[in-house]
Amino acid sequence: MEDLAIFFGRFHPILVHLPIGFLIMAFLMWVFQKWKKKQAFDQAIAFCLLMGTFSAAMACVAGYLLSTSGGYEGALLSQHMWGGIITTVLAAISYLVFSSDLTRKWPSAIASGLMILMFGGLNFTGHIGGSLTHGSDFLTEYAPIIGSRANQLPPPASMDEVVLFGHVIQPILQEKCISCHRTDKLKGGLSLENLVAIKKGGESGSLFFTASEKTSELIRRIHLPESDEEMMPPKGKSQLTADEIGLLEAWIQAGEDFDKPLISYGNDSIQNLAGTYLGLIDSSHSGKESTYALTAVDSMTLVQIRETGIVIRELLAGSYRYDVSIPPSVLANQNLSEMLKKLEGIKDNIIWLNISNLGLEDVQLGDLVAMKNLEKLRLEKNQLSDQSVSLLAKFPKLQVVNLYGNELTDACLPSFEQFKQLKTVYVWQTKITAKQLGEVEFIG
Repeated sequence: MEDLAIFFGRFHPILVHLPIGFLIMAFLMWVFQKWKKKQAFDQAIAFCLLMGTFSAAMACVAGYLLSTSGGYEGALLSQHMWGGIITTVLAAISYLVFSSDLTRKWPSAIASGLMILMFGGLNFTGHIGGSLTHGSDFLTEYAPIIGSRANQLPPPASMDEVVLFGHVIQPILQEKCISCHRTDKLKGGLSLENLVAIKKGGESGSLFFTASEKTSELIRRIHLPESDEEMMPPKGKSQLTADEIGLLEAWIQAGEDFDKPLISYGNDSIQNLAGTYLGLIDSSHSGKESTYALTAVDSMTLVQIRETGIVIRELLAGSYRYDVSIPPSVLANQNLSEMLKKLEGIKDNIIWLNISNLGLEDVQLGDLVAMKNLEKLRLEKNQLSDQSVSLLAKFPKLQVVNLYGNELTDACLPSFEQFKQLKTVYVWQTKITAKQLGEVEFIG
């Protein structure tokens, strides 16, 4: 029943625009009628008020059902709900007045008062609804002096002036995360609106790595596949880019650092990502990957591979470095092993590979070791065993691997010590224990 309530509740954004249109039209016709000192529009006004009342009532019901999904700040939600109910009641009374002879029997001031109160209630309720959806500072965010943007750090003129949180992380959070995680819309009890809220964390704990928690719930969720309900940002929202994910990871792993200059991180890749993000570094010359050249790939080869449903994206124009993804849907009529063989023509040019949720087994993973330049590999939700970790060590440049949701145990942990470049590994929802994981020493 709860899922059904949320399903109908999500019609609220559609339904709520109907009463707005009808009631504004009724108000405008009433104003015009008062100006002309005629009552020629009483029936039209009554019709608009009737439709506005009916649709407002439906919007109220849907809004209440939507509120049961949680994540909305109590005071604003209460104001929006009661504002909607009062506006609906005022519209209904106004309809009764304009649909009968009451308009002639009642003092004009009463009818006028009803219309003005209804219009005021409509505007108030709409404003509070907008605050619930977009944030309480949505109207004033870009306003000079008083706007929240006016309080942000000035743009840096050089890399030496960059503060990772203030110049890079905070804008990313504002653009991609704040719509669901702010003071008046606390999804998961988490607000990213200010430093105090960020330090506090949410229902799942701190954002940062601590002595007791060697993982970050935020990092786990941003690496989940789009099909997972826990993925952040959720499906339908503007997604984080690979560079933005890398920057968030570096900031979270560094701990609660909000004023630390970028240059003090001592990590060239993070400095390159941040510099490129801010436009201080030419993207065509950022990153260590540009220190070695790759052979150009024939365009027809790319066309033929893409025709099978495989997604290929060039990381940098003209770099011949590709981000390759095999969507689960393409396996409906094709064999996975055959799909992987189709990548042989670009095996040296694949830098990132996403083969998650495909039922991949150890033997099929072994067919990929020829990808000598692979740096990032997503293998979540497959059928990989402990043996797969030994195979992964054969990728000489592998830096990031996601093994979330596979059948891995503590027995595979010694194999991780063979990796030369590995920086990040994700093993959530496996049988690996936190105690044993903490004892592994990575070379990279």
